Parts: sequence; C-alpha cells; structure tokens
Amino acid sequence: MLGLLSALALASLLTTWPEHVHAAYTPAPIRGVNLGGWLVTEQWITPSLYRSTYAEDEWGLCNAFGKDRCSSVLNDHWGSFYSRDDFVDMAAAGLNSVRIPLGYWAVDVRDYEPFVSGQYPYLIQAVQWARELGMRVLIDLHGAPGSQNGQDNSGLIGPVLFPSNETNAERSINVLRNLTEEFSQDMYGDTVMGIELLNEPRLSSNGTDDDFPMAQLKNFYTDGAHTIRSNDINDNINVTVHDAFWGVSYWANYDPTDSEATSPANMLTLDSHQYYAFAQQAAYNHDQILESICNTSQQLKQPQQQTGIPPTLVGEFSLQTGSSSPHGSEGSDEDQARRTWYRLFFESQIVGYSPNDAGQSSIGWMYW
Repeated sequence: MLGLLSALALASLLTTWPEHVHAAYTPAPIRGVNLGGWLVTEQWITPSLYRSTYAEDEWGLCNAFGKDRCSSVLNDHWGSFYSRDDFVDMAAAGLNSVRIPLGYWAVDVRDYEPFVSGQYPYLIQAVQWARELGMRVLIDLHGAPGSQNGQDNSGLIGPVLFPSNETNAERSINVLRNLTEEFSQDMYGDTVMGIELLNEPRLSSNGTDDDFPMAQLKNFYTDGAHTIRSNDINDNINVTVHDAFWGVSYWANYDPTDSEATSPANMLTLDSHQYYAFAQQAAYNHDQILESICNTSQQLKQPQQQTGIPPTLVGEFSLQTGSSSPHGSEGSDEDQARRTWYRLFFESQIVGYSPNDAGQSSIGWMYW
C-alpha cells in the first residue's frame, strides 16, 4: 500500500496537467504551500513574537506593544521570516504555487484599531519572487474587519462581528479592489492566479449579534466577485471562494453573479480546507482518516460536467490529527511506526487532492 502511494505521489508531483477549462491556473495540478505566520501572525506559529505579552492574537499583540513598537517588531518579522531563498527551495522541491494570507489592516487600518500596516511591500516582493521562479500566487483575505470567524487566524479572537455592520463588508470590498487593481497590472504577468474573498467564514443562524447566515455570505461573495471582475484589464485573476465548511457539493453550479446559473461560473475556484484535528474529525482513528480522504478524493475526481462542483483547490491541509499517533525514541519501533503513518497520511492527501484526468473538479492542493 505504501509503495503504491509513493509511486502515485511521485507521479502527482511530476505531471503537468492541461489548463482547466474553467480556471486560469497553469500549470495544473496545483502543488503549493501556505505562507502562514508571516503577514498575518498567529501565536502558535511564531511564539517568539508573543513571548513578552499575554496576547493571543495580532490585535492583542499590537495593543500590548503600542503602534510604534509593534510596527518595529513586525517589520523585523516581515523582513526575515521568508526570503527569496525560501522560494527557490520551494520551486526546487517541485512546488508551483503559494497561498499568502493577508489581513485587511495591511490596506485599511483605522486609528482606533491597534493593528499596524506595512505588509504590502512584502506581499509585492513575494509576488515578484514567484514570478521570477515561474510560480503562481493565491492572495487570501485571511482577516476581515470585525472577524469573520472569531479565531486567531482572522487577527482577532472573539465574537464573529464581521456580519453585524455593513461597514465591515464595505471595507473588505475596498481591500479586494485594491488587491485587484495592483496585481492585475502587466508588470506582474499572470503570477497572481486568484484572490480569495474571505478565509474560513464561520456561519451561524442563532439569532444573536454574531449571526452569520449563508445568504449574507453569498451577498458578500457577489459583491467581491463583481469587484474583482470589474477591472477591465483583469483576465487572469480567478475569484476564489471558501466553502465555509459546508462541503464542496453544496456549491455545485455556483455563480456568485448569477443566482439562476446551471453551471459553475467561469474564472471561479472553490477552496476547501481538509483537517483532522478539529471537531468530529478529531475523533477519527487512522483507518477512518484514510477512508475520509478517499471519500473526498472520489467526490473531487468526478467529472465536473456531471457534478457541477466548481474547480476545487484543497487550500489547506496538514498532518495534525486529534487521535493519538505512535511515539517513541528515535530509531525505535514506535518512532518508525510514527514516521510510516505520517508518510502515508501525507501521500494519501496529495494523491487524493490531485486530479488524475481532465475535466475533474479537483485542481490540486496547498499544504498549511
């Protein structure tokens, strides 16, 4: 089993697939990584930044430091956390894409907000490095005003207040407009393959202040799609939408600008995150995890004409699980079992999330 998966994984890494009929991504399949912990910091990724504070998110970090010191600390971080050498190494390893999380505050920060800006030049530099090395970039609005999920990856832990104020959506749309106008310029070529409208929105319909129904998310997706497509010179940048953890089949035949569509929109990509460390999946044992990966794979590898599922990128996945894995000292049987499991887990995912025929919904993966 492991030998077969190794061979399939190698084939997945070496195959260049024809351009997808509904996507600007080339080459496919996408083989990428997320540049997490960089332009949006998270305490668990970069604990050294947070060590002298009790902060749990970037809002709290800058609140503790004050704007001047926070700007100095984060500029040092932005300038050193990734370099061109990292991009060279990624390309040499066979990766062809990166997903770059960005907070709204890189473009639009108000005086009352402790956040600091200054990330944009580093984003531009990363896109330029990617272009030099023949890689593609997906820019992801990871944090929106008010927080779209109440988690640290949005910059602010707490209630989901993004949907509670129209200004939050308006500010986010302005960020998307700014990104589109910048990265659709000829100087970037087609390096920026997509802009993701909102990372991991957490929906609810419980009648509280942090209510976030699907209808409101779709309204935002409609406005975001119009914004990205309104630029007359933008014919390379895909609109990318997260599935909000509702599953890929829910978005069959989805077109954010046409509620009566009977097929997926052109230049639209669906982003689905596959994790086994949270909620129900955290209780899965190893066999259940592999079965779940296979089920996801079978769904994504069906002909898109039959399912209507848009071109789908597994934009985040990892090797973290909620179930216990073998442990042991280096070289022990338990240590070897742990290494074997992680290799199987990784190879199962990159094979499962890669297309193996034209016309499938699957277009590839990006590791977190």
